[in-house]
Amino acid sequence: MPAAARSPDGPRAPLMVIGPVASGKSTLLAALGLGPGGIKKTEALTYNGGMSIDTPGEMLAIPRFYNALILNSGRASVVLLLMDGRKPMWLPAKICLALRARVAGVVTKTDVAEPGGLGRAETALTAAGVDKIFKISSVTGQGLEELREWLAANGCALPDQNAGDGGGDGQNAGDDPDVDN
Repeated sequence: MPAAARSPDGPRAPLMVIGPVASGKSTLLAALGLGPGGIKKTEALTYNGGMSIDTPGEMLAIPRFYNALILNSGRASVVLLLMDGRKPMWLPAKICLALRARVAGVVTKTDVAEPGGLGRAETALTAAGVDKIFKISSVTGQGLEELREWLAANGCALPDQNAGDGGGDGQNAGDDPDVDN
């Protein structure tokens, strides 16, 4: 596993994910090879081997926890602000201005979302201060390559997709020529 990026204050995790409850934060980290696979409820800030920071959705839903998001964003090189394309929600206006790392927006679950939901998700991310938005599906892989390229160009060290299981759930059927997808 590559070493975490360094800052003058010590090691930095390359990626932090923030978003409402059930927006697909842990699933995206697993798809990128930066977290364990499987659906689970994140109950506290989770540091995954120095490579990523996973956050519970309640930290974005409850203003009392904004300070923890802002403080911990300083440990990341990039913050991804996620929004479920099926059920876009309100986000704090211009919260990206308070975060201490580069921020990009990610509309998730595009494989099952209605076009109207995708548009509302983009509007919510824009209102939160995001200027770069990706549309992805962690299940089908749609949009993940573009996101990976952007993350790499912005200093995130991602595991090689073709080297072992990358810390994900061990299921790389898309890489196996013998599996009919």
